[in-house]
Amino acid sequence: MLTPAKDILTRLMMAACLLIAAAYVAQAQETSFRTYKDVSGFSCEFPSDWSFDQAKNLDRIFTSANARHVTIIVQVIDRQLTAEKTAVAQLQMLRAKLLEVPDGRILNEATAPIAAQQAPYLIAGYTTSDSAGQVRPFRHIQMVVTAPRVFLLMSYSAPDEIFDEHMRVFQNCAATLVLEDPATPPAGATTDGADDTDATENAETDDDAPVDPGPGSEDTLIWRHNTDRDFWIAVPSIWSNKTDQSEPYSVDMQHPDRVEGVLVFVVDLGKSSTVKDYANAWELVLADKIFFMKDRLAVPEASHPGVGLAKTPGILREYQGEISGATVRSVAAYVVNKKRAFTVVGFHFLGDATGEKRIRAAVESFRLSAP
Repeated sequence: MLTPAKDILTRLMMAACLLIAAAYVAQAQETSFRTYKDVSGFSCEFPSDWSFDQAKNLDRIFTSANARHVTIIVQVIDRQLTAEKTAVAQLQMLRAKLLEVPDGRILNEATAPIAAQQAPYLIAGYTTSDSAGQVRPFRHIQMVVTAPRVFLLMSYSAPDEIFDEHMRVFQNCAATLVLEDPATPPAGATTDGADDTDATENAETDDDAPVDPGPGSEDTLIWRHNTDRDFWIAVPSIWSNKTDQSEPYSVDMQHPDRVEGVLVFVVDLGKSSTVKDYANAWELVLADKIFFMKDRLAVPEASHPGVGLAKTPGILREYQGEISGATVRSVAAYVVNKKRAFTVVGFHFLGDATGEKRIRAAVESFRLSAP
């Protein structure tokens, strides 16, 4: 731990730390890393024990149980929709907000070579509550990176006494940042105050009449009844529908053009089981064999909204994995009825808010009685 005098000097020398971030990448090879790939066109690396979440305003939030009160956030801002058209202007807007926080002050401002550009950043100090509600001094790095269609507002914040200890995670994220120009407009990109309403909900024709998505659309939901195992599920009509009769029996429904879909696995049990015991057994034996269920997220279990049968509870759990270097998030429902067990798992690319809505709605629609 640094002495107070050395700590003050370190605040003013942060630029040097950021410039040698690549050295931290080399030192960090003892730690296992996974690549986070975002649909808006960027990817970076985080230690495997860090988890991802997405706030209602679509901020990408990274935390770790081993780094309490520490947060890394990436905001994705559409460059066409924001009034601040340069990275410097974006940083000045954020600078003003940081100065409004109790004891807010700017400790240093500079640029660092990130993703083949000189990204402006600042280091701030302020007083706020940690995740346990204790008021304490924090330090905060705020950086703005210019991507092909968006600005990435990347921040790292931690209590003063552990700021240096965990800063290497943010440095590694910045040092491994890769920018791409997505083939389609950035999904999940937003400006401050903008909501994440689907564009299709607001689309209108020239005469202002609502657009009918029509058959074969990702926005037209249909109920599918599987007569082999007698269940119902509501999915976009554009999704495929393939059955595999092997054990466990499965029905595969996927979007034709991207990583998004739902699989239903059905297992006939030799004896009755509680739904929690079945979910735990599935994770122990099968989950890691499915790429998007490789790692269970440390989130509380939630109840399934209901399957239409009395005394047939279900639970929801969340997972993530990787495919071709991209991170995929999934949500699974587990249901046990008599001696038959169902796993209903939906998957989508991280950061795809619209895809997440679709797969969660499909998983939660699963029923064992006619809708």
